[in-house]
Amino acid sequence: MAGITYSLVAPHTPRMGVEDKAPDFVRALINSQKEMGEVVRATKPDVLIINSAHWVCTFNWHVTCQAEHIGHCVADEAPELIDGVPYRWRGDAEMGRAILSEFEADSIPGAPNESKHFQWDYGSWVPAKYLDPDAKLAVVLVGTVPSSDIDECLKAGTAIRRAAEGLGRRAIFAASCAFSHELVRGPTEWPTRDRQQLDHEFIQMLTSGRIAEAKSWFKEYNDAVVGEMGGRNLATFLGCLDETSARAYTGKQYGPYTQSSGSGNANIALWQT
Repeated sequence: MAGITYSLVAPHTPRMGVEDKAPDFVRALINSQKEMGEVVRATKPDVLIINSAHWVCTFNWHVTCQAEHIGHCVADEAPELIDGVPYRWRGDAEMGRAILSEFEADSIPGAPNESKHFQWDYGSWVPAKYLDPDAKLAVVLVGTVPSSDIDECLKAGTAIRRAAEGLGRRAIFAASCAFSHELVRGPTEWPTRDRQQLDHEFIQMLTSGRIAEAKSWFKEYNDAVVGEMGGRNLATFLGCLDETSARAYTGKQYGPYTQSSGSGNANIALWQT
């Protein structure tokens, strides 16, 4: 069936990037992201749509429309960790333009990214690497827009879902972000206990298919945990989910909930039964 076949949250801490150099505390996050990728690839999707917290597009929702993605990924904030790793994936310009058409229909300001010189941020590259290590899928990137609010992000997720359905694509949507995200110095530092508990409650709500409840609670939850990029990626993820559908959602957390510099991270997947 066409549409968003899996909706994922896939973290991207830069210490995950080069696996051979990854510290022990992120290895479970790497391994569980690989496992999640194996599961979703087995369903034969057409395209992986990644909404990265680190591709920041100030005003407009930019969407990649290149036929191919070729470049080198540098983590601008931590080049000592990801210093120019080569990548190559197919693009899907038709999917990108379909998303932009749906944005326009909802009065969401968008624009195509067709630059041959565009280089991926590490929030796009890290989950692509572990979800699709052999680069078999087409990839479309969607930027994160600080000028948007949570309601617009929810609308954008719904527009992405409509675009996949209308085009007949079997699409995986991945929000590349953390849950709690009030950062502190010290890579092994955890979120506060209260924020960890809120993260666990939110993840449980999602993986048990309580989508309407998750959407209703989201703004309160997001304010309390200081969501990454103001919670915009998680809100776009929520918008991809259709709580009005007759087909129920279920989900799974892959691997443990882990820390990184005060953030809370977990790999989760939701799908309809």
